[in-house]
Amino acid sequence: MLSEGDDQQDPIADSARGVLDGHIVLSRRLAEEGHYPAIDIEASISRVMPAVVSPEHMARAQHFKQLWSRYQQTRDLISVGAYVAGGDRETDMAIALHPVLVRYQRQGLRDNESMQGSGEALASIFAPAPGG
Repeated sequence: MLSEGDDQQDPIADSARGVLDGHIVLSRRLAEEGHYPAIDIEASISRVMPAVVSPEHMARAQHFKQLWSRYQQTRDLISVGAYVAGGDRETDMAIALHPVLVRYQRQGLRDNESMQGSGEALASIFAPAPGG
């Protein structure tokens, strides 16, 4: 189902979201930043993902989403230089990994990625650094 506009409170769309296996929410802000596909991962959900990926993949995806969300919550403080590193370990990690998280989400118009390749790329984000 395609719902137009930025209003997530549309009663018809809201009813459909309640019974569908998931939904993908596109972000105007991400699109305006040239981020494609412009999927708002904070607002999007898949109810079938736990049934089609390994528990490890699911845990990494949830951690990815948590870090992305943490960065978005702190974005304004970061942009004006008001965030002080060391105050929150999870936020520090979100800031350090943000460029990698953005690269993982972006895809060229003609790029294709297999489920296995996507899972391996996700795993590499959280793999320990060599020698550490």
